[in-house]
Amino acid sequence: MKKTILLYILFFYIYSFSAQENEKLSLLKNTKNWDREIIKFPISWAPNLKVNGFEELLFMPKRADPKSDEFWSLVIAWKIEAKKPLSKIEIEGNLKSYFDGLMKPNHWSADFPEPKVNFTRNKGQNSDINFIGKMTFFDGFYTGKVIYVNLLIEQYFCKKQQETILIYRVSNKNFNEKVWQELNEITLNNNCN
Repeated sequence: MKKTILLYILFFYIYSFSAQENEKLSLLKNTKNWDREIIKFPISWAPNLKVNGFEELLFMPKRADPKSDEFWSLVIAWKIEAKKPLSKIEIEGNLKSYFDGLMKPNHWSADFPEPKVNFTRNKGQNSDINFIGKMTFFDGFYTGKVIYVNLLIEQYFCKKQQETILIYRVSNKNFNEKVWQELNEITLNNNCN
């Protein structure tokens, strides 16, 4: 009986620690229960991405179906160490380095074109969106072809914590299509905590 009680207590502590760690690494309100993944930085498969922190990814259910409006639609949130807000060039460079490492090597090809990233400052009415962008990259997951996606990028600098939070909303659909409404419904838990 004592062993059973000790095992129960041990299980409770492990579960509590795991839940606390998972909550600590959660940036986004996953109100839609989309598939979720956490990756801690730095990462070996993207050696040119020189950041410390982590990312949370939320994937739309039909992201892998090229015939779906949800194809390549996801929200990526990064919480990384930073002494000041990142510049447009730094954000572009980090995302390019990330996708360059992410898409190779894979089973589709031995030759990989480098990703191309281009952001412009948002001059629209949505004050949370800092940049609007487009990225072209080799899709090493679903099609084995070069594709493009549109991006909306938000940055929240946390001066006290010396961190910045970046949110990338990604889809290969044009900004006026319905998928963007769903992507924009995913919000941050807290800006700086």
